[in-house]
Amino acid sequence: MSEGTMFLIVLGLICVAEAGSIGDQCDWTGSGLTVTAERAVTPVYLRCQEGTISWKYPRGALRLIFKPPLPLDERDFQVCIRVIRRPDPPDIFHALQENDTGTVERFPARLFREGVRKLLPLYASDDGDVRELRCFRSKHGRAALYVEAEPEEGTKKRMAIFKYEAKPLVRRHYDPATADCRPCSESELELAFCTSDLVSRGVIVETKERQDLDTTQLTWKLTKIIRATGMEDNNDIVDTEYYRYDVENSIAAPVRRRRAHSHAHVQVRAACGAAGGAGEFIIMARRRLGRLALTCAPRASEWDALVEKRRQDPTANCLLLH
Repeated sequence: MSEGTMFLIVLGLICVAEAGSIGDQCDWTGSGLTVTAERAVTPVYLRCQEGTISWKYPRGALRLIFKPPLPLDERDFQVCIRVIRRPDPPDIFHALQENDTGTVERFPARLFREGVRKLLPLYASDDGDVRELRCFRSKHGRAALYVEAEPEEGTKKRMAIFKYEAKPLVRRHYDPATADCRPCSESELELAFCTSDLVSRGVIVETKERQDLDTTQLTWKLTKIIRATGMEDNNDIVDTEYYRYDVENSIAAPVRRRRAHSHAHVQVRAACGAAGGAGEFIIMARRRLGRLALTCAPRASEWDALVEKRRQDPTANCLLLH
């Protein structure tokens, strides 16, 4: 189907589909089997900065309208989409072979961003671009994405799953999720430690370029996990103790695991030119579009010195550990 044809279909059917539109939310899950018209367009309103879209048996099209929370004096933002063509490996795993989670599947939909009077291609399985990650900017505070299902091929189960992130164009404060390539300052290290999903001592054991993610993938052997948000239920995480935080950042009892050293993949923007380094580091990473992204990685000796320096300071954002 051509872009122009798709746009006319959208205009002709959007008023009909509005009756079944989905309200404010972060994630959306739906099925094309519930669509009565093959060319129906279902609008979905997304008012969060990040979330996941899961479309089972895609049929017709979705129109995603992004309205993330922004400061009152900001209108425009950037949207990044990452299509999922195979399950991601677990955040923390024991054997390096566990990073292979199956064969790459064809993504059963095409993505178009809404332009002025036309749709602009953003992603297609046959567009010759291996990147799973695609980004675009809002226009006058508006951003919409059309997800057009590819023709059905028999009764094979199909899933169109992708993650999105909508962030302001202007960074007023340090944002660990989109930190640039420079080393973190002391204040940024402290904030990254207090807010990261994964904080651990570790050493780099492998470096790999990931063209599909437009990143350099660093594989770390974790020698002491300090925080693993959302990963605490993963039994036998590591053979040393790690600490759980409660809501107020105070520390509960350490938990001891009995298992060989764990590993984790952490992504760094390809433009940063990250490379392996000898010695032990403190890894601070946050989940971004389904994968762990590096925020800061000071050498362990530098971090230990900062912890001792800040230990008696009541203004620290949280209790710093090493």
